[in-house]
Amino acid sequence: KYDYVLNQSERTQHLPEDLYQEFLSSLKQEDFFFYPNPEKFKEKLCEFYGVENDQLFLSAGSDLGIKSVFEAFTDGGRVVTSEPSWPMYKVYSELYQCEYFGIPHEEDYTISMEKILSNITNDTDLVILANPNSPMGEYKSFDEIRILLEQDVPVLIDEAYIEFSDDSDSLINELNNYSNLLVTRTFSKAFGAAGCRVGMVFSNENNIELVSKFRPMHPITGVSMKYCEFLLDNYSVVNDYVESVKIEKKKMLSLLRDFDVIDSDCNWIHFNDKLDNVKTKNIFDKYKVLVKYCSIPHDDRENWCRFVIQPDIHKTLFITELIDGK
Repeated sequence: KYDYVLNQSERTQHLPEDLYQEFLSSLKQEDFFFYPNPEKFKEKLCEFYGVENDQLFLSAGSDLGIKSVFEAFTDGGRVVTSEPSWPMYKVYSELYQCEYFGIPHEEDYTISMEKILSNITNDTDLVILANPNSPMGEYKSFDEIRILLEQDVPVLIDEAYIEFSDDSDSLINELNNYSNLLVTRTFSKAFGAAGCRVGMVFSNENNIELVSKFRPMHPITGVSMKYCEFLLDNYSVVNDYVESVKIEKKKMLSLLRDFDVIDSDCNWIHFNDKLDNVKTKNIFDKYKVLVKYCSIPHDDRENWCRFVIQPDIHKTLFITELIDGK
């Protein structure tokens, strides 16, 4: 059992209690009795994201949406993405017998669009770019990504963490301009509803029609839809959380000045020291803090701490002890 769970980029800060009780009081037994009808929820999503109903595909988390894109668009050809990135890109590539081709990060942890472009071949089925990228957290602007969209190949932009970027212009705004563009979003990160398993694929009508051929009869539950709809109706609470994470991240970057730190456009940072975080691991174990330790490109150390930022986390005893050494 851990007192702090910071390993999967989930929200751990509670909603205001009165708001949470308001949601609970809205639940009815019928929400559990009947199969879910997503039409009202889809209308609200389309209004929120500024798309048409036929440009939206609902899925059980964005991971299942990405899987549906693989099912719809791959046929044993090449899948080009960055490396490292979200592990399921490779898993799905292997599942559908595609050639997985990962482009390594540069020494400054950026992703070269030119290298991705140069590895798009005639047998490429799909190009995937997580934006911001996981795990290094780099954000690419539309002007940088444009060269990929100008190719005759489906391009999937995975925007799971985009709300945490200061330059968070979504490529959803470009759906009408590029017939090969697909964008995935999720309620798991900024919305703080990972347990609901609600994700979305956005694209043009023809692509969504193709992806929808692989839709389960009922992709998400009625209660999950109701909670996510509640979050849309109270988006100011979501936005306040996102902004507080951004502010907190700046504080943590300042406090960790004696560590090697890699910032990101996501809700986490990486940090390490010359002893490969031996001190960090001891302190975090002492306070029952669950984080992810990993390697990063172009560095020999194996225990970089991928630390998920939560509001006011710099005030915790384990951060105080880590910084002050007491």
